[in-house]
Amino acid sequence: MRFKSVGRLAAVASAVLLLLGGAATSAQAAAPGPVAYSIDFSNPQEQDDNNLPEPYGRVWVQAPWGQQTALWEHPDVDINTPTLPRYPDDGPYSVRYADHPVTELCALVGEDDTGINDDDTLAAGCVPVEGPGTYTIPGPDGSVTITLYDV
Repeated sequence: MRFKSVGRLAAVASAVLLLLGGAATSAQAAAPGPVAYSIDFSNPQEQDDNNLPEPYGRVWVQAPWGQQTALWEHPDVDINTPTLPRYPDDGPYSVRYADHPVTELCALVGEDDTGINDDDTLAAGCVPVEGPGTYTIPGPDGSVTITLYDV
């Protein structure tokens, strides 16, 4: 009877080690560290004075267990939401430190429309991160494109 219990315990321990080994491998591929990025906001329906979006919301990177690091965020301040077609607007890229593995890139970004129009949704959702590259998160009214230069 004791041998059966030990055998089951060994089988469970082996399965756990296999699972942890796979998790460690994927965590090593996207280890904690600096994230260099830029963000482009697109709203093809924008038809105000400058034809540029006034985005608000949040863009972030996420760990497998849900921990998040914000890359960009701005509140909706109605008529005072600034025009921002690209972030950062004063350089080629920005850098944030993520103290967790990065496996997803997420965005929930609206676009302020004043007057009789409802606000647009530029991006809503997450995409898997497989390293540096360009990732687009679509929404019903536009998209947000994030370029990861280093992750």
